[in-house]
Amino acid sequence: MTDQLNVVLVVLDSARADHLSSYGYARQTMPFLDQLGREGVRFQQMISTSSWTLPSHASLFTGLFPSTHGATDENRLLASRHRLLAEYMKDAGYRTAAFCTNPWVSPQTGFGRGFDLFHTQRVAGRLAGRATLYARKASDRVLGRDDSGARRTNRALGAWLEQGGEPFFAFVHYNEPHLPFRPPGPYDRMFMPRGITSARINAVNQDANQYIAGAVQMTEEDFVILNALYDGELRYADMRLQEIADALVRQGRWDRTVLIVTADHGENLGEHHMMGHKFVLCDTLLRIPLIMRCPRLIPQGFVVDELAQLTDITPTVLDFAGVETDGGRLSGRALIKDGQATPGPAFAIAERHRPNLTVFQQRFPQFDVRRYEVRQKAIRTRREKFIWHSDEANEFYDLIRDPGEEDNLVESEAQRAEALRRALFDWFAGIERSEGDGRAPAMDAAMRGQLERLGDIE
Repeated sequence: MTDQLNVVLVVLDSARADHLSSYGYARQTMPFLDQLGREGVRFQQMISTSSWTLPSHASLFTGLFPSTHGATDENRLLASRHRLLAEYMKDAGYRTAAFCTNPWVSPQTGFGRGFDLFHTQRVAGRLAGRATLYARKASDRVLGRDDSGARRTNRALGAWLEQGGEPFFAFVHYNEPHLPFRPPGPYDRMFMPRGITSARINAVNQDANQYIAGAVQMTEEDFVILNALYDGELRYADMRLQEIADALVRQGRWDRTVLIVTADHGENLGEHHMMGHKFVLCDTLLRIPLIMRCPRLIPQGFVVDELAQLTDITPTVLDFAGVETDGGRLSGRALIKDGQATPGPAFAIAERHRPNLTVFQQRFPQFDVRRYEVRQKAIRTRREKFIWHSDEANEFYDLIRDPGEEDNLVESEAQRAEALRRALFDWFAGIERSEGDGRAPAMDAAMRGQLERLGDIE
């Protein structure tokens, strides 16, 4: 048996920290994740590098910020010149596999390198893909087991674990907390207020673009329902997360495995007049969970208040696995060293590049999209946050007095805002920047259909 530890990296798509019970949320949305936090380390100030899937995952797998790795709204492919976490692990002798149904994280978008297996659940061919998807959905609906892929993900992961030895590196992505929210029973009713009928639930708008464009009005009760569905998705994902742990326990691998659970970004549920995770860099999208467990390496029950980012995941995993990096090119740091949390930076950085709003404008020709056709960069300390917009409609918030980011102080606290602005541009001047060429992935019908259902083609 090898001395190298196994690694399972789980990403909960769209999971915001403030809706998790381990981060103080009143509802017990993820009780198993709570247990993992008690057995390992929870990072209280984990900040995403972006507000949507592609750039966030690219940061996670490269250890680089979006402006450096270049996989952004303006260039929707991850360039092959960047070495990925899976490539490091494979070269170090690990079996590697990815289990992800989100098309933005797939071999087509540049994430396949280094994985022996990349399980997407998609079927090649336009007609065959549609027929298979239809058959799956129909059978799942009849049997009451419909989800966003987590059940089949776990089945494929379990088979892969059984087929080979150690050490292994597995990336597991659960898309369940991503809009649209349709948790299977009993999770669809677990947090729903009494008296709300199925017809009322089904009538709630889950089209984020429609809400943002003002094409539909939503009531307070609508958002009560939406929150309950979102929390139900988290609880369902928690059950699937526990299934992974149970499988590792049965195989005698549990205490030889580093389990890391995080998210790519959060989700707006009406805050800031927003739904989904489009167009803004508010903390409902940027503050995400990070919990790690491995008795051999990680102290038990600690809460770390140092700032951490997705760029820290690759150097942390490589340090746990004893794998050498490319000599300081990574932007992040190993979060745990010799059983101790490492010092964090003075601030965290997040970016949102200019989105392509062609489809959005075609759907809602009367809506003025100019406020969203901008680049944004955020710099965040534990107390303050400055968000730069390329049209200079900037924002500044005191996060201690105003954690909901409702009172923009960019004019009344001009000196504080300017200090963070200078720090942001000093940071930006010192990083390597990608020269993107505006590329987009080659989409087959199955991939395009998935993205349309997720609302991820604007």
